[in-house]
This record gives sequence, C-alpha cells and structure tokens, in this order.
Amino acid sequence: MKKALDVIDSISTWTARAVSVLSLLTAIFIVYEILVREILTKPTVWAAEATVFCCGLLYLLGGAWTLLHDGHVRVDLLHSRFSPRTKAIVDSITFIPFALYITMMLWATTHYAWQSIELRETTMSPWDPPIYPLKVAMVIALVMLLLQQGAKLARDLYFIVKGEQL
Repeated sequence: MKKALDVIDSISTWTARAVSVLSLLTAIFIVYEILVREILTKPTVWAAEATVFCCGLLYLLGGAWTLLHDGHVRVDLLHSRFSPRTKAIVDSITFIPFALYITMMLWATTHYAWQSIELRETTMSPWDPPIYPLKVAMVIALVMLLLQQGAKLARDLYFIVKGEQL
C-alpha cells in the first residue's frame, strides 16, 4: 500500500513541478502586457488571455500537491487544537462529503469538457484560442485531487489503527 501512496504523491509532486514553470511564463506575459499597454499604448488580448490560462492551470493542477502538503485553507478554530489521532478521525469522517462533492464535480466537469471538445470551443476573442484543453485540465485536476485525498484517507486510517505514520 505504501508504494501506491508514494506513486500518488509523486504524480502530484511531478505535476506541480511541471506546471510551476507557468509561474515564470505568467510573469513574462504580465510584464509584456504592462509594457506594451503603458509604453506603446497598444494592449493585447492574447497576453491577457494567456495569463488567465496559465493562472488557471497553476491553480487547477497544483491543487493535489497543495493537499499533499496540507496547504489548503480551512477553518482551524477547532482542528488545530485536536490531538493527531482526533485530527485523523475528523479528516477521515470529512472524506465522505468531500468525495461526494468531488465525484459530482467530476461527473459534471467531464460532461462539460466533452461538450467543449466536441464543439472545439474557443474563447471567441480576437485571439480565439481553444478553451477545451483548460476544461480537460479541470477533469484531470479533480481526479488528482480525489486520488490525493484518498491517499490521505489511507494514511489517516492507518494512523488511527496503528498509532504511527505510514
């Protein structure tokens, strides 16, 4: 089981490292757009849209890695005061609504992405790039998030039963 969990973790880590390059690209697009708009007074549509696409991919495909490192925001009023075992129990219980929510989102997003692929949907802007790759990335991100949360659940259950980290 540890090997399967390590594979899930490595997929999240590898994906996050791969898309982290988009941070630099986003910064370049923003600087370019500011320079062109402010100095040459000729704003571009493509730089603004490329910035949104890159930020969207960073947000989507970095979610599983953020979950791996417990970086998601939560109301920590009570959770931070719990013992490690109680935290694991609470996190295990909250997996059920999380999994239901993500499964419903995955179902809807898969349908949404498939329609976008069939239509070869674009942004319909003057630049007009395809938008369906971003919608496919949404599906991939949800699958990765569900897998990473499943790995967390397995670790929490192991900790609850054995009293040690897996």
